Amino acid sequence: MKVKRVVILLVALCATICAQSTEREIELLYFNHGDSVSLRWAPTSDVLFQRSVKSGYVLQRRVAGDSEWTSLTPILYPESNEKLMVREALNEEFVPLREILYRQGRDAFSQEEAIPSTDDPSPRLESVEGEPSIEDQLLFGMALFSCDFSLEVAKAAALHYVDKAIEKGAKYQYRAVFGEDASSLNPNVAVLDVDTKVLSVLPAPKDFKVDFDEWQVDFEWPMVGHKGYYSGYVIERSVDKVNFKPVRTRPIIPMENESYREDIASFRDSLPNQDDVFYYRLKGYSPFGLYGPFSNVVKGQGKYDFKQIDVRIDTVIFDKKNTAEVRWSVDKKYERKIKGFRVTKSSNMKNSKIVNPTLLSSNKRKLKDEDASRSYYYAVEAYGYKEGEVSSSSLYYGYKPDSIPPAVPVGLKATIDSAGVSHISWNPNKESDLLGYRLYFSNSGREDDFFDVLDTIYKDTLYVDTLSLNTLTNNIYYKVLALDRNYNPSALSKTVKVSKPDTIAPVGVVFAFPVQPKESVLLQWENTPSQDAKYMELYRQIDDTGKVVLLRRFNIGKKTESKFEDFYPFSGEVVQYFMVVYDEVGNTTKSRTSKFQTKGERPGCVSELKLKLINEESKKMIILNWKNNSTAVVNRFVVYRKEDGGRMLPIASVRANNTFYEDKSVAIGSKYVYIVRPVSTERVCPAVYSEEVSFDGFVK
Repeated sequence: MKVKRVVILLVALCATICAQSTEREIELLYFNHGDSVSLRWAPTSDVLFQRSVKSGYVLQRRVAGDSEWTSLTPILYPESNEKLMVREALNEEFVPLREILYRQGRDAFSQEEAIPSTDDPSPRLESVEGEPSIEDQLLFGMALFSCDFSLEVAKAAALHYVDKAIEKGAKYQYRAVFGEDASSLNPNVAVLDVDTKVLSVLPAPKDFKVDFDEWQVDFEWPMVGHKGYYSGYVIERSVDKVNFKPVRTRPIIPMENESYREDIASFRDSLPNQDDVFYYRLKGYSPFGLYGPFSNVVKGQGKYDFKQIDVRIDTVIFDKKNTAEVRWSVDKKYERKIKGFRVTKSSNMKNSKIVNPTLLSSNKRKLKDEDASRSYYYAVEAYGYKEGEVSSSSLYYGYKPDSIPPAVPVGLKATIDSAGVSHISWNPNKESDLLGYRLYFSNSGREDDFFDVLDTIYKDTLYVDTLSLNTLTNNIYYKVLALDRNYNPSALSKTVKVSKPDTIAPVGVVFAFPVQPKESVLLQWENTPSQDAKYMELYRQIDDTGKVVLLRRFNIGKKTESKFEDFYPFSGEVVQYFMVVYDEVGNTTKSRTSKFQTKGERPGCVSELKLKLINEESKKMIILNWKNNSTAVVNRFVVYRKEDGGRMLPIASVRANNTFYEDKSVAIGSKYVYIVRPVSTERVCPAVYSEEVSFDGFVK
């Protein structure tokens, strides 16, 4: 559906334009008063609207049957931009008129600025190629709307004239033309036939209907026979059927409904309250500034939900004679809807009993309960005049002062399984006003070291607690106390102690750096401080991939040894030691020494690594040569290189029958350091390296 269709249905004159599906440049309406004829016209597009600024309009008339037209007016021009600026400052209804007539610089917008962003998810109105833009159509409709709802705006747009020089009983034809077409024989405009004997009569709206909801009212009326007469409607409201006032300051615009209801207008209004009976009536508003006769008067009242009455208990006051006074509040405006109040009480929030069998009057706000020997949950119920109308307050706990605490809980016991799940239970108390229990725990068992297991009052006598076993404490302690409904606490129960399963590994030993004063290696360490540590085992490993050998087992006691001398016949190997500490349940911790290079010649080492430089004009490379003195079988050699002080990285793997390598990826100006490592399946020399050789780099 085009925007023109949507907008034009807003106003009476534009509805005529749309209904006739005309291509005429100017459409015309009239109202015959008997002694004069009022005329309203409008251009049929925004471009023609703007044409009137330079051309203006001329209203012409002729007697029916004549061929010559007579101009009734000079050229009528819209008011100037300057004058309309003053008017719109005082009345915003002039804004669309000035916008459509004088553009306000909208043509200065570039095409790029008019293209909507693809990131904007909001829906867009799309213009059809060859037709006016959506914005211009909307602005055009708004300008005509302002003219239809304000005769002052229509006059400022030069779209209104009253012909007072008529002869009674005469028949005329009228037309409005652009000033430059005043002499044209056949301008493309509408021609109206007016019989002055037939007075114009505004029709009274019929079948004005109303539907009341809780806080709103919906109106509906047919618009058949109103087209060309009314551009809007006015709905008036009254509470006494005498003094009516409009529900809104401006006339109501009938919006387009579904196609099968397009002649039905509707409107929704909010109700000021739900108590009064409201009266409504409807009248139409003409683009000539006239109001039509009123419709039938309809009445109704907002639908009311009695449960929305908010009854609130403010307080419950006890005295020393087992009497409690319940006080409540409710909005006074609801009193006439309330038949009376009833107060109930309950000791357990479930089974309640009535305090006053006879309803209290609607103006009462307090009641004394003469049988309040204990604390109760109170509620106040408001009853209406209709069956089933009840609105109840929330429960209010009336606290009766009580200083007698419940008995100390007994039978507390607890067990813990291997997963750290603790099952705690105790015997239930027998007090009728018991509220619940508070459960406490401690890791030390000291009286000042107990904390809440739960941050709420616990109703049951069985609780499952999940403990963290990754702690250094071996036991946990529990206590429980009871609370009554007045929050009086009992004394704490006897403490129950439970041992935790041990899942914490012992603390490892701390090694000093190994030393080799002569041929043997001397180890020293600080022993574990763990009290449940049982024994330790010392192991030796030669080189990274050498075999692990158990050297000795140490039993932990009061005088546990803290040093060991290893007399293995070392000859340059890299050695590392580690100690495994075991506790009573088998938890272990392993500690290691630093790697230690022993004294002596390294077996199976490469030697005589030589550096040879080939420096040619078109090619630069470094050739490495070495000798293999290993008595073990060498499977391959790994070449390492460090560039400009960086990390030593492997760059090549060489077969065992080769003892040279050509490094061709050498950069001019860089410095290099090389080592070679033999790899043997006999696991004798896997961590042994050659001596380093260095090269200071090629000269640019």
